[in-house]
Amino acid sequence: ERTMAFIDDAESEDKPWLAWCSFPDPHHPMTPPGEWFDLYSPEDIDLPASRQDDLASAPEHLRLFSSIHPRDQRNWVAPCGYGNDSLLQEAIAATYGMIAMIDDGVGSILRHLENKGLRDNTIVVFTSDHGDMMGDHGLFLKGFMHYRGTLQVPLVIDAPGLSAGRTSALASSIDLGPTLMELCSIDAYDGIQGESLRPIVEHSQTHIRESILIEDDVPLITSKLTPIPARTRTLLTEHYRFTRNSKGEEQLFDLDTDSDEMNNIADQSDLRTRMLTSLNDAMMLADDSSRGAPSTH
Repeated sequence: ERTMAFIDDAESEDKPWLAWCSFPDPHHPMTPPGEWFDLYSPEDIDLPASRQDDLASAPEHLRLFSSIHPRDQRNWVAPCGYGNDSLLQEAIAATYGMIAMIDDGVGSILRHLENKGLRDNTIVVFTSDHGDMMGDHGLFLKGFMHYRGTLQVPLVIDAPGLSAGRTSALASSIDLGPTLMELCSIDAYDGIQGESLRPIVEHSQTHIRESILIEDDVPLITSKLTPIPARTRTLLTEHYRFTRNSKGEEQLFDLDTDSDEMNNIADQSDLRTRMLTSLNDAMMLADDSSRGAPSTH
């Protein structure tokens, strides 16, 4: 409702506008209101096979998380184990209800754009800041883990004049700024992070990235008082996911043959060496000081 009101106010000024509509859900606690809570039946929910993962070769803090029952995770919204299958089905069913509620809200905004005659002149981006484990690898919620459950988020870009398509190309959240700027014919500036996804939006078979660097830091005091590593870095390519943290723990998965990330192959020395070198190169390129001060072209 606030987003639709903002659009009305912005349109009255007859100037370009950017609306950021942010839904807190889907998120813990899983409590969608009214009809949305009972929209999905827990007994109909399929559970991930990876929930049986013993995490034998996973970092220490992930094994600790998996041993905590949700009823005992009282400090804050922190990762834990999924408890049991019945509880997990209830949680996922309620989460689906939250997602349906958001879909309904987004639909209302899109209909509002159509009713005002703005739909064909508006770029729409739908995405999220993170995923949720939902039982994947015996884990629940989010935080300090680099499995696909938390890393891989929805990304839909709908731009006027472009036909629908689907792509498997790599993309990062930091690419959204450059993408919107190029789609709106706004000049970029030196030092901007990310790559414009416009080539992919226009031609779904195009690939512009060979890899994505993912950085995850916690306060040093947290790492001293808990098993959580202070720094975690991941390099994601189209075929592999390699993760190393400041405690020296590593994970390497072949995503072509092991999409559920169950078989850690970090002991394959040649492949590990190549991925470690690529991770090192990506970290050097991501350093802010290497790009100089931002300035317009």
